[in-house]
Amino acid sequence: MKSTCHIFVVLCVILSIGHSSIAQQRCGTMERLYYEMEIDGSINFKRQSIEKKINRWKKQSNASTSFTIPVVFHILYKNDSEFINSQQILSQLDVLNEDFNRNNSDANQTPNDFLNAAANCDIHFCLAQRTVDNDTSNGITYTPTDVSSFSLYDNRIFHDSLGGKTIWDSDKFLNIYVCDLSNALGFASFPGSNESRDAVVIDFEHFGTIDVSPPYNKGRTATHEVGHWLNLLHVWGDGNCGSDQVSDTPVQETENYGCPSHPSPSCDNDGDMFQNFMDYTDDACMNLFTNGQKERMHATLNVERSTISNPMYCQLPFEDIGIYENITPLENQEYCGQDLEISTSLYNYSESVINSATIYFQIDDQSMQSVDWNGSLEPNSSISIDLASVSLNPGFHSLTIYSSSPNGFRDLNPNNDTLQLEFLVKSGTNFDITIQTDNYAEENYWEIQNSIGQVITSGSNLISNDINSFNFCQDIDSCYTLILYDEYDDGICCDFGNGFLQVNQQIYSGSFNSEIEIDLCSVSSSAVFDNPLQAHIFPNPTNGKMTVESLHQPMTSIIIVDVYGKIVFQKSCHTKKEDLNLYHVSSGVYFLQIYTETNSQNFKFFKQ
Repeated sequence: MKSTCHIFVVLCVILSIGHSSIAQQRCGTMERLYYEMEIDGSINFKRQSIEKKINRWKKQSNASTSFTIPVVFHILYKNDSEFINSQQILSQLDVLNEDFNRNNSDANQTPNDFLNAAANCDIHFCLAQRTVDNDTSNGITYTPTDVSSFSLYDNRIFHDSLGGKTIWDSDKFLNIYVCDLSNALGFASFPGSNESRDAVVIDFEHFGTIDVSPPYNKGRTATHEVGHWLNLLHVWGDGNCGSDQVSDTPVQETENYGCPSHPSPSCDNDGDMFQNFMDYTDDACMNLFTNGQKERMHATLNVERSTISNPMYCQLPFEDIGIYENITPLENQEYCGQDLEISTSLYNYSESVINSATIYFQIDDQSMQSVDWNGSLEPNSSISIDLASVSLNPGFHSLTIYSSSPNGFRDLNPNNDTLQLEFLVKSGTNFDITIQTDNYAEENYWEIQNSIGQVITSGSNLISNDINSFNFCQDIDSCYTLILYDEYDDGICCDFGNGFLQVNQQIYSGSFNSEIEIDLCSVSSSAVFDNPLQAHIFPNPTNGKMTVESLHQPMTSIIIVDVYGKIVFQKSCHTKKEDLNLYHVSSGVYFLQIYTETNSQNFKFFKQ
C-alpha cells in the first residue's frame, strides 16, 4: 500500500513537471471543440455529416486540384509587444505556403520510411486584397484592446464591442487571430463550427519566425492549427492508439513532445510519425503532411469549405462594368406589334477580364427581373446580352436596365451601371424592308399605298451601291402595297449593279422595268415571322465573331451566302450552339441558313 502511494506521488511530480515545462497547451483545438459542442448540440451531428460527405467524395473523385485561400490576419494588441508588424505576418504566411506545398527547407529531414507518404498539398495562401464589400484591403486588421489576455474559451476575441474583432465572412476568408492567448499556443475551428467564430487563433509569442523563442519558433503552430481548420485530426486520433481518419499515418499511442529519435515505435508500428505537422513535437522536428492528409483536406475544400478558394480575393478590386447602350428597344423608337425582344450591351470598363455579372431590368412599373451572365468579357470591350421576350400593349413604355455584381463583387463605379429609356409600341404587323441599289440610286424611289391607292409613306434619297433599310408598320386588318420605282425603266439589276429587294426574309429580284409591286399581306401570310427552330444569331451586325444558336433542335449544317447566292461559309455540325469565325468574310450583307434534320431557318446579317 505504501509502495503504491510512493508511486502515485512520483507520477504526480512527473506530471507536474511536465505541465509546468509547457506553460501553455501545444494545441487547444479539441478542448475548444468540446466547448462549442456544449453551446451548440448540433455540431456533433454536423461533424458526422461532414465525415460522410468526405468519405463519399474520396470514393468518387480522383481529381487533383490547386487551391488558393485568401487570409486576413486580425491583430489584437494591448501593448507594443503584442503589436505584430507586417514583416512578422509575412514570415508566417511564408511558412504556411512552404509547409502546405512541401517547399519547407527542412523537408529533407523527413525519414526515408515516410518519403513516399510525404505530400505537396497544393494549397496556397494569400493576403486578402479586398473586403467582402470589394473595398481595398492589405489582409491585416489592427485592433487595440483593453483585454490583458484571452483564454481558450473566450468568445470576446470575435466581437468588436468586447475588445476583439468581428470575423470577416468565414465562407470567403481564412480568419487568423493573433493575440495574447493565456492557456494554449493556438486553437482552430473545425468545419461545421459556428460561422461567427470559424477561425484560427494563435498566441502572439508563437506566431511567425522573426525573433521568436524556441522551441515553437518556426511558425508551425499556425501550420498545425490551419491543418485542423482544414479538418485534419491529431495523428494519434486523440485516443490511445486512436485513428486520425487517414490511412498513411502510422497508428501511434499518444502525442510526442520535444524531438524524439527515429524510429520511436508504439502501438505495434515501426515508428511514430512525430515529424508530422499534426503531432505536438517542437517546430524544428516537424516537416511533413502526408498524401492521405492532403486527400482529406482537398475533400474538405470540395464538400464543406467549397467557397473559400477564390484567387479573386488575392487581387485588388478592379471590377467596373456598365450598360454601354441598349440594342432593343432604343430611345424614342417606335416598335410595331406587341412582341418585343429586350437585349442590351454590357461593357467592361476595367482592365481585367470579367467572367460573370447580373443584369436587372424593369419595364414600366412591373416587377424587376434579372439575368445572370457568365462568359469572358475582355477589358474595354462589350457583349450583347438577350434579356427577355416580352409582349406589351400599344402605347409608350419605359425601360430601366442596370448591371451589377461583376465577378460576384461590388461594382467600383455605379455611375455607368444604369440606362433608362422610353419607347413606343404600335399595334400592327412589322416589315423590315431592304433595298440593295445599283450604281444609280438617284433613279429610284419607293411608296407604300393602301388598298385604294393612297400613299401612306414614301422615300427617296437612296444611296447607290449600298444597303438601304427601313421599317414599316402595317395596321391590323389592312393590306398595303410596296412599290419600288426606277425612272430609267431598267430596274436595279443587273447591267449597272446587282441590286435586290428584301421584305423580312423574302428576297425579290432587282430585274424589273419601271416598277415592282409587292403585296405586303401576301408576305405576311407566308409566315415570314415564323421561327420554327427558335433560333437566333448574335451579334448583328458583326465584326467577324458570331454565335448561332438553335434552342430546341440540334443543327446539322450552317450555310452563309452573299447577295449573289455564292456560298462564302459552310459548316456541318451536330450541336445547338456554334461560334463562327467570319473575319475572312468581306464587309457587306449576307444570308445565313440554319438546317436541322426536320427544318430550316434563314437570317440576314451585316458584316462590318
